[in-house]
Amino acid sequence: MEYLDIVDEYGEPTGQIVERSYAHEQGILHRTSHVWIFRKKGETLQVLLQKRSDNKDFFPGCYDISSAGHIPAGSGFTESAIRELKEELELLAAFVDLK
Repeated sequence: MEYLDIVDEYGEPTGQIVERSYAHEQGILHRTSHVWIFRKKGETLQVLLQKRSDNKDFFPGCYDISSAGHIPAGSGFTESAIRELKEELELLAAFVDLK
């Protein structure tokens, strides 16, 4: 079971936690990390997307952000972003790699 920090309208944790599926069912505000990967090809800047698995419960088979995921209770944006890059794309990144 995955627990998430409940946040206020400014994205600040309230000190309460909730189970992920319950947060989604009830529309409870919680945090996610999103990483957009760019590359320069010639003079063109490209955004790299990933295709969601056909087994996902939301938007299966659709294109999505380069890498994203929920931030577990007690965790921060950066550590979650780095973890998601490893889990989803097998990319090793450090804090200095993110902008």
